[in-house]
Amino acid sequence: MNLKIQHRNLQIPKTLEELIEKKSRKVQRVLPTFASQDLHLHVSLEKLPRGRQYRTVVVLNLPQSAIRVEDIEVNASHSVLRAFGELLRRIKRFKSQLNREKFWQQRVLIPAASAVDETQEIENAINQSLDKVENYIRRELYHQVLMGNFPAGLVQPQAVLDEVFLEVRSRVTSKPPNWTVEQWMIQIARDKLQKRAQDLEVSREETHVEEAAENVPRWEDEPLNFYQPDEVLRVEDLLPSENSVTPEELLAQHEREEQLQEAIAQLPDSIRESFVLFALEGFNSDEIAMITRKTQGRVLEEVQEAQSLLRQKFNVGRQRQVHN
Repeated sequence: MNLKIQHRNLQIPKTLEELIEKKSRKVQRVLPTFASQDLHLHVSLEKLPRGRQYRTVVVLNLPQSAIRVEDIEVNASHSVLRAFGELLRRIKRFKSQLNREKFWQQRVLIPAASAVDETQEIENAINQSLDKVENYIRRELYHQVLMGNFPAGLVQPQAVLDEVFLEVRSRVTSKPPNWTVEQWMIQIARDKLQKRAQDLEVSREETHVEEAAENVPRWEDEPLNFYQPDEVLRVEDLLPSENSVTPEELLAQHEREEQLQEAIAQLPDSIRESFVLFALEGFNSDEIAMITRKTQGRVLEEVQEAQSLLRQKFNVGRQRQVHN
């Protein structure tokens, strides 16, 4: 791999340079199908002129493609670590997308024009839903890891997403009437996560799961970061204003978000599920009822109860109204 490191307004200490080189080697290891001379990694680290913030920009150039990530932190090392963590997530998504494209290319050709059009429409809907479904899977696993239900590193989000993709593609005609492809994929993802949790509970009685998890390849040094959803947690009624301007205020905001994640994870499972689908994934109560196989009335009660518990914990008076 061709590695280029640039810096601005700071001198990169030897330890940080070694960290960048270590992470670069890791990037190369997860791309074994590419020749070393075809991989170009450009890392730029800059101390911003105002405050004490550092910006890391990492650009990975692949044959016929490029991946760019950027991160700003109050600590240079943290900025580098988070930027490479995001890069590794993007790489895995890129590789998974390549596999899906090969799968689509292998599909049986259907002579009828109307059937081809319908297949293409479903294919587009599946591809458009992948990011949101992956984010849902990451969020669910993140909460489960926080609660200690899953050992960190044991379940890979992308593996679950690939299972969902293959099942949806092989059961296109089984999509429930009046459901969107996205709703259907979320329900399948939910069922697969629940099945893994049940299997894990059984295996706990037979093996030491924590020891087995140590042998599972991880994409990052901090397993919890791997499960973090790509989207920033957005519960406007519970988070402070995003107009923070100082590093201290930004740090406080990040800490607040971590506390909120933990508080949501600690909600009773059924209540948490309904609240996450409503407040974070954007489904209405009728859609949640279909996905979770609950009654609409029960969903409404669970969302309201979750809102009440979180408002009490964070001393917030306002709440988002639940609509049918």
